[in-house]
Amino acid sequence: MGADTSAKLKLSVWRDFNPSRALIQWRQESSEVHLLSADRDLQQEVYSWQMKEDPFGGVPDDAIRANLHALLMERFASSKSPSDRRVDLLQDFISEAKRVVRDGQSEWTGSQAAPDDDEDAPYMLNPLLALALHLDWLRASFSGQPGISVSIR
Repeated sequence: MGADTSAKLKLSVWRDFNPSRALIQWRQESSEVHLLSADRDLQQEVYSWQMKEDPFGGVPDDAIRANLHALLMERFASSKSPSDRRVDLLQDFISEAKRVVRDGQSEWTGSQAAPDDDEDAPYMLNPLLALALHLDWLRASFSGQPGISVSIR
């Protein structure tokens, strides 16, 4: 599946990949032998999901939006080590997002995708609530499984 350039958020779930033997061996100019094997933090993508809406677009308060962004985008940046992006850490964002929605600090907006049955009228959604519900399902599905990490771009 190719990357969707209209996506505002791409979430990937990874699992630790431990090959039973070295996958690649190469030499550099120094004649030093390098192996690509299980001790290299290898990961395998097992799930991917893209969101076309800005997940924070319905949050008018800048401070709340910045806090949510830090809890999700910064905490699960792909530049971080997989051990720092484990799936159970999603709970902090999920709890805060649900609190924001429950307290009425998140608004409903028009969807970026037109419904199939009426292309002239976009449907309304709360992107923060949609993201929180999806992440809650994801956390429940993968929680407790060893070596699962999440990246968000």
